[in-house]
Amino acid sequence: MMGSVDLQATATATPASLASLRHARLALPPVLGWQSQRYTGARLQGVDVEAALGLPGVHRLVQQRHLLAVIADSDAQARQACALLKPRWSTPADDERALRPRQAHKLYQRGKEEAGLYDLTLEADYQWQEGEAALSSPDVVALAAPSGTGMRIDLPFGNPAAIALEVAGLLALPVAQIEVRSHRAPADAREYRAASDVAGVAALLCQQCGEAVSLALTPAEAPALSTSLHLRGEFDEDGALGNTTLDITQDRPAPPLAWLLTETAYALEDAAAIDGAALAPPYDWRSVHVSAAQEASVPVAATCFAQEVFLDEVAQRLGQDPVQYRLAHLPDSHGRDLIRSVAHGARWHPARQQGQRQGGRLRGRGFAYASTIEQQAGQPVQSWSAWVAEVEYDEASGELSVTKVTAGHDVRAAGQAPATSPVLAQANAERLDQQARLALAQSMHGGRGFDAWSSEAGLPSTLPSSLGLPQSTALPTVELVGTPPALQNIQLNAGAAFTLPAAAAISNAVYAATGVRLRQAPFSGEQIRLALNASAPASGAQRWRKYGWLGAAVAAVGATLTLAMPWRSEIAPIARPDPDLYSAATIERGRRVALAGDCAVCHTAPGGAANAGGHALQTPFGTVYSTNITPDDHTGIGNWSYAAFERAMREGIHRDGRHLYPAFPYTAFAKISEADMQSLYAYLMAQPAVASTPPANDLRFPFNLRPLLAGWNTLFHDPQVFQPDPARSDLWNRGAYLVDGAGHCAACHSPRNALGAEKGGRHYLGGGTVDGWEAPALTALSKSPTPWTEEELFAYLRTGFSARHGIAAGPMAPVVAELAQLPPGDVRAIAHYLASFQSGAASSPAAPVPASAAQAPSPAELRSRANGQRLFAGACAACHQEGTGPTLFGVKPSLRVNTNLHSDTPDNLVHVILHGIREPANPALGYMPGFANSFSDAQMVDLLAYLRSEFAAGKPAWQGVEASIARSRAMPMH
Repeated sequence: MMGSVDLQATATATPASLASLRHARLALPPVLGWQSQRYTGARLQGVDVEAALGLPGVHRLVQQRHLLAVIADSDAQARQACALLKPRWSTPADDERALRPRQAHKLYQRGKEEAGLYDLTLEADYQWQEGEAALSSPDVVALAAPSGTGMRIDLPFGNPAAIALEVAGLLALPVAQIEVRSHRAPADAREYRAASDVAGVAALLCQQCGEAVSLALTPAEAPALSTSLHLRGEFDEDGALGNTTLDITQDRPAPPLAWLLTETAYALEDAAAIDGAALAPPYDWRSVHVSAAQEASVPVAATCFAQEVFLDEVAQRLGQDPVQYRLAHLPDSHGRDLIRSVAHGARWHPARQQGQRQGGRLRGRGFAYASTIEQQAGQPVQSWSAWVAEVEYDEASGELSVTKVTAGHDVRAAGQAPATSPVLAQANAERLDQQARLALAQSMHGGRGFDAWSSEAGLPSTLPSSLGLPQSTALPTVELVGTPPALQNIQLNAGAAFTLPAAAAISNAVYAATGVRLRQAPFSGEQIRLALNASAPASGAQRWRKYGWLGAAVAAVGATLTLAMPWRSEIAPIARPDPDLYSAATIERGRRVALAGDCAVCHTAPGGAANAGGHALQTPFGTVYSTNITPDDHTGIGNWSYAAFERAMREGIHRDGRHLYPAFPYTAFAKISEADMQSLYAYLMAQPAVASTPPANDLRFPFNLRPLLAGWNTLFHDPQVFQPDPARSDLWNRGAYLVDGAGHCAACHSPRNALGAEKGGRHYLGGGTVDGWEAPALTALSKSPTPWTEEELFAYLRTGFSARHGIAAGPMAPVVAELAQLPPGDVRAIAHYLASFQSGAASSPAAPVPASAAQAPSPAELRSRANGQRLFAGACAACHQEGTGPTLFGVKPSLRVNTNLHSDTPDNLVHVILHGIREPANPALGYMPGFANSFSDAQMVDLLAYLRSEFAAGKPAWQGVEASIARSRAMPMH
């Protein structure tokens, strides 16, 4: 009889069916949606079956409703076939995505409501979201194999018993015929869901093909589960609490991926019953009414958040201290003792709880409390928890951070005798600290806008990396309150209810700091920024918008005239801002903007100080030298105000009013959000000042006349901030923002017109040149013999190497070195966005042209190739010979799939052979020596002829090889 097995206690056996192991990859829809118990995501309309099945090693294409997968002999073949499917998806209509709430039922009632007896009424709406973020870990792999009349599934983590029940229902098999084995339990809800997702899809594919299937699945973002809570309370002016009602609206959570995509009924979705008493507030309201859908799965954390923020609003309206108000209306003496203890530990004084301002930073403190019944070791236990959170909001950058938490917690089983000694075990203390930091990170995980950087909040290093939650050096201080004399009978423990007050404490602290009431969790600085902007006086541009199309037209004409002005006014210099003016979180965010923008790559001369300028940029119009962007007062930007800095970044105007040359890509930087721009300014001003004057630019007439750039800007520059595409996913918009904004990828990878402006439209990212190097196309116009997939792009941008495309060299190597320092989630977004342009890319290496269809090489060409072959064998084969030979000096890249061998020009290959790769993007890649002093021009011609004919069969011989060699010898090593 089969069941569920934990692999921690069982050795892993290899099933006999693994002799025919297949590998599978899933093509996910661009949008996953779930509303009102139905699938509302993108729907599969069609797919290019022949292109995928035509690849060697591909066995089967599985399509069931919106589930689309490829089964092949190897994972590489499955991935390549997936890239060729070119699925066509339809966008869900707005009415399909509209919430259809279920019928509400009364879940809890206490006391009798008596209307008209109270002076004041307060109503407020709150929202709680769960399940937005996917794991940022690599692919989760599941192995599903036939086993007798049933199936066995192996997982890296998961709940075997629950997954066995799920899969049995999906496959219509008895649960006894499903064996699930996992190496460990899931670390959190996201791992739990990821395991259910990969297990269900793997089981479905195994059933379809009748063989063992290994599925590697990139964790998908689950459709968010949103809980809306409406609270109404009646109370007297003296603070007495009267009637309160809590109405909860919630859709069912989305089922696991296999059920979602196949639109199969999920039989387990209503298994959990809700305890209405657990949702009731702990305070002495005269009457309490709670209603929600009978089968809803309402998180207790959601109701705690709403009720604790609501009570804070009541206290604020009455002008009372929130801690004292809770103490006055909490009948539980044990809870009152805990509240007093935490308030004392946090040094809470009613007269000092107003927000504080220091420079551009606002600080505030907030309180929240929770009491509930939870299950531990199979018995009900009473749990109490109280938090004081301290927050800081940076007005300049919009960063919101939690700086300190003081918390207390107590758990006691029913009928348990009081403790004789107030001992807080070290293990429990560490676990409480860990839980507190995790709760903070999850509460601050909101604001998944296009400019929301990965890892904006911090977690301790002890948390599992698989959580995919932010990691940062700036961690909040967590102080756990011990047991003062008033709490001699309290046993401190690490129950799950400990973190219930976290979100409400943060929200209440934000209100104390900024006056903005956050009623939707999780939170972000963006929510505060939008609220503060809405309450601020309208700017000139905003005032024009009030007059409709006429105002918009006048504003647009004004912007155009401003860009067309040949001379601009000077912005007065200022004293260098104090580095302490900005928070550590803001400076860290600015560092990431600088990394994404490769600031140091262009603003650092060879052998020079970082960002001190002097790097020569070769253009068709002459040489432009990068400027000093360190905070030096005389040669850098130390005396630049933020207004001057922003004008330079968005409009291309120097502080003194001069036009900047568009070799400085302000055309892209204009798209950077205000928060990122402020953070970048803060970061640059916090760096060491370096006195350094770059060489003067060397440009031909008339390009050396800066006023002419006013006309260029009018023709080619749009200073608008990036606008996300609402029809695209958050990940796609995040990638687009990074690629088109700070990353300014098109500056190198798009062709330019005769005046040096980037070409758009079908030419966007279609390939360009920089410093004598070809920047290959990043779209379907790529000359690569194999299409770029999201995974290949991610690996290349993180490490500088792709086994199917080659090594980053030339100007791209330092760019990759910068990107490698960004959080993986941001690089993943770039890869996701670029992969969306691969439709129609080459599907496989070009086949050799038949001899009958190609002109036979001349005797001279044959001699040249033969000479090149001998040179290759003597100088190159040790590292580049195909086969099973040793790998020297790092990786062993294949030349047969190298993009440079398939390019229309030999320039990049010539540069690499002559100058080598002395500073790889990643030291683990190894270096390549240059052969400029070893090969003559004639030998280079022969070697290039051999490489082209051998590794890019079917491609025509390169033209202009001698000129390319001469140009490369004349240029400095990159």
